[in-house]
Amino acid sequence: MKHIKHFAGITAAILCISSAAFSAGITAEAATGTGTTSGGIRYSYDTSADKAIITGYTGSASAVTIPATLSGCKVREIAEDAFLFKHVVSVSMPNTLQKIGKYAFYGSDLTSITLPGSVTTVDQYAFSDCEDLQAVTIAGAAELNFASFWNCPSLTSVQVSDSSRTKRNQIAFMECPNLTQVNGVTPYTKDANNRPVLNSAVETAVRNHFSRSTDVKFVVDFCSDYCAYIVDTETDAWMTDKLKARQLHDWLIRHVAYEDQNGSERVSDMENAVSSAVFFSYALNVRGSGIGEAVCDGYTKAYNMLLAQAGIECYRLSTSSHSWNLAKIDGQYYQIDVTHDDPIMTVNGVVVPDNTFGNPYSTRYTHFLKSHADMKTAHNGNYNNPGLSDYGFDHHPLLGSAPSNIESLIAQCTVSLTDANADGMLDNDFDMDGTAMGADYWEDYLAYSMLCGRYFGYDGDLNNHMPEALSIMHQEHHGVWG
Repeated sequence: MKHIKHFAGITAAILCISSAAFSAGITAEAATGTGTTSGGIRYSYDTSADKAIITGYTGSASAVTIPATLSGCKVREIAEDAFLFKHVVSVSMPNTLQKIGKYAFYGSDLTSITLPGSVTTVDQYAFSDCEDLQAVTIAGAAELNFASFWNCPSLTSVQVSDSSRTKRNQIAFMECPNLTQVNGVTPYTKDANNRPVLNSAVETAVRNHFSRSTDVKFVVDFCSDYCAYIVDTETDAWMTDKLKARQLHDWLIRHVAYEDQNGSERVSDMENAVSSAVFFSYALNVRGSGIGEAVCDGYTKAYNMLLAQAGIECYRLSTSSHSWNLAKIDGQYYQIDVTHDDPIMTVNGVVVPDNTFGNPYSTRYTHFLKSHADMKTAHNGNYNNPGLSDYGFDHHPLLGSAPSNIESLIAQCTVSLTDANADGMLDNDFDMDGTAMGADYWEDYLAYSMLCGRYFGYDGDLNNHMPEALSIMHQEHHGVWG
């Protein structure tokens, strides 16, 4: 009897141990799992991390409220594709949410969205192709990734906190052709001289998000209006295309410098290369002294836009590592590289254009109005074979499109400006009509006499005064004939 009791006791003990072990096993397995709410929100959870992730939606409701907790875990993330192409019009998000994954709401029917202050990451294409999305609010320090809001044609207004930002090397807001309001205001106005001026209330938002945006309504309009202002103030109707090209070349060099990579800035940052690069960085005065910054693509696109605004045919040429322009100036195709014409110097460790510290005529013209052969020489043979170079996702209307016969246009760049004293103007063209003395001798001789007699005296070296002569003529808004 004792043996039976003893065996029973041992058996019970073993069963207790086994039961405890089995119970422990269940508890460990229960730390992770999946589930679906009664409303069709699918999720996974991990109790050890106190984290639930929304993984999908099978419900039929157009208005969805995401709970703050699921299976006892805080909802931290909306996963990739969770609401992809779902007919969801509104989503209420909890203050526990930290991340919105790639394609999370791609192609959904959202009409508005508010990201709570807890959200820190919005991944690629998260709200792209949301054709009905009209308003976006970003309450906290969220970082947006590439195309987070791409192709949202109904989007008209955004509210973004000053602590939110788009990753420096990415573009979050793309192809939003009706976006005109930021933080409840119009992002820019015009002063009495018709010059676009950014609204100070949105300068941080523009710097953090929209200085790298493409095909956004107010960005496109700002750049167009700035180009119109620059062309109107820098050129006159009496000027030839060469003079207009020179004036706009010089404006760029006076007002933009190459990316200096201070702090966390990098040459590869998208804000340096998009069509708005020069105009927004200049308006934001990012380098001080009225100077913006860009890389070669930014210079090239800005110059393309300025020439187009002035009615001059222009395109972008590029190799894998550099870009510059090809333009039809007074009936002849030339190449121009504004980036390499920008003289720079270092002041207290900061790279700035040297023409901001004195002589406004210190601009170089070593890469201005060159034949293809001479541009190769100016480039030291580094960029010999530029090709068809369209603008891809950057569709500003002043950029146009590269023609399919770009190679034939390059082949037509056979002439360089005759410019022995390197002032960016045709030698001995004293009436500045694009033809040198000899072709229109009497006009040039009369202009020579008028300019010398009125401004410079008969020193016999008027060629070396031509930039000043052009400046005087422009300020008086007339040619030498009155």
